[in-house]
Amino acid sequence: MKKSVLSTAIAGALLAASSAAIAQNNILPDMSPHLTLPEKGTFSCIEQSLNLVAALIDRQGCAATAGDYTLSGDILYNGDGHCTVDDRRIEVETVQDTMRGTQQVTATDGDGEIDDVDFFDLNGNFWYSGEGEIMYADAYFQLCMVNCGPGFPGAENYDEHVIKDFYGGFVGSEITQLDNQIEIPLFDRIVFDQGLEVITKNNWPRKKYRQDSRYIPPNGGLGDLVISKVSIAPDNAPQCYMFFGAQVDDFGGGIQFSGNLMVMPLVVPPPP
Repeated sequence: MKKSVLSTAIAGALLAASSAAIAQNNILPDMSPHLTLPEKGTFSCIEQSLNLVAALIDRQGCAATAGDYTLSGDILYNGDGHCTVDDRRIEVETVQDTMRGTQQVTATDGDGEIDDVDFFDLNGNFWYSGEGEIMYADAYFQLCMVNCGPGFPGAENYDEHVIKDFYGGFVGSEITQLDNQIEIPLFDRIVFDQGLEVITKNNWPRKKYRQDSRYIPPNGGLGDLVISKVSIAPDNAPQCYMFFGAQVDDFGGGIQFSGNLMVMPLVVPPPP
C-alpha cells in the first residue's frame, strides 16, 4: 500500500462535493431503494472492509492509518462474491433471501493484511429488510500487530455493529405517475443511505461513526458509489474521516467495483 499525506482541506472539499452532488439530484425520502442481491452483496462487502479499517484506526490511531488504500470487488448475480481492501480479501455469501429480507455472511479468505496488520477469523452477518430499506450488521474478528507468530498469541478481539437506512431518489427530472403511484425505471434511480456504527474491543465500546453514501447504478455506462464515515468524539466533534469513491460496472447480472479508500485525521478549530 502506498500512503499519502491528506489534509483537512481535502477532506472538506470531498465533503462539499459529495453534499453538492446529493443536492443536485431529486430525492424521494419515502421511496424504497429496491436493492438487488448483487447490490446488497456490494454494500455488505464494502461495509465489512471499512469496519476492519475502523478497528485498525482504533488500534493504531488515525494519523498512523492515514493514507490511500485500494478497495475493489466482484459480486455475482446471487449476491455472492468477494472484495479486497489493501491485501485483505473478504468473501460474502447470501445465505437466505425471502420476502422478509436477505441475510448475507462475510468471512476472511486465506492470509491477508491491511497496512501490514493481520486480520483473520472474521465472522460477519448482514441483514436487510425486504428491498433493503434497513440494514443491520454485526461482525467479530481478530487483528494482530505484535507477537504474531504461529497461533497469533498477540491476537486482539474486535467486533462492530452497524445500522443503516437506505432510501431512493431518481436521476434527472422525468418520472411517471399513474394512479398516485410513482414509477421510476430501475436504472434511473439513485440510492442514499445514512447510518451509525460502533466499534468495540472485547465487548467494550471504542469508537462510534456517522456514515452516509450515494449510489448511482450503471446504466449503459459506469455507475458511481461514494461512501463517507466520520468518527465522532464524546463531545460530538469529528475526529477521523474515511472516504471511499468507486466506479461501478455490471456484468452478467452482477457488479464489479474498483476505487480508493482515503483515511485522514480531521482537526477542527475550537469554537470562538
